[in-house]
Amino acid sequence: MNLGEVLGSARAAARLSIEDLSALTSIRSRLLIEIESNNFSHCGGDIYARGHLRNIAPKIGLDANKLIRLYDTEHSIES
Repeated sequence: MNLGEVLGSARAAARLSIEDLSALTSIRSRLLIEIESNNFSHCGGDIYARGHLRNIAPKIGLDANKLIRLYDTEHSIES
């Protein structure tokens, strides 16, 4: 399961819609949809993507540090 799938599954388990999560995090719905599709290209770079994950994690019951490690493994372009 990739990071986007983990996020989508946890959001569904938390019984939150994309719109609910958007309201809780102030992250645009369209960007949340892309993130759950494992597309982080519109996040604004690694720092912003990690910030979004830190923002999202507590709302859906996940550990932000684990999500960030998974992000770094799958997506980070920093060396």
